[in-house]
Amino acid sequence: MKKIKFTFHGKDFYADMYPEEAPLTCEAVEKACPFATRWVHAKIVANEVFCSTPIDGPNYRENPIPNVPGDIGFYEMPRNICCWHGDMKPLGTGNVFARFNEKQMEEFHNEALSLWDEPGCLVVVDVVEEDE
Repeated sequence: MKKIKFTFHGKDFYADMYPEEAPLTCEAVEKACPFATRWVHAKIVANEVFCSTPIDGPNYRENPIPNVPGDIGFYEMPRNICCWHGDMKPLGTGNVFARFNEKQMEEFHNEALSLWDEPGCLVVVDVVEEDE
């Protein structure tokens, strides 16, 4: 199974990709990887971080489901990957193409909380087979 990998603060975080639910999005993400970008915290939802991307994905929400902690979605405008973590209040649906398992989500959440104090933190995004 392919996983999306986020590397920041010297740590790797892996999430399962959903090629059956979002095949065009997963293909576009994989094609664009690896790339470096910067995390931004989205205050409106509380525990959401996002990063701009070079992904040329579908121009619609391929898998529009309500977001829950651990979801990873792609937004076609302005081409962002969003990661929802911890206690959050979703505002609608996202194009969910990957999800952290419970253990990875907890670890990601704990690390992502520090991004409030470090806006613009560098992150490397890649797609890998299973955990490396």
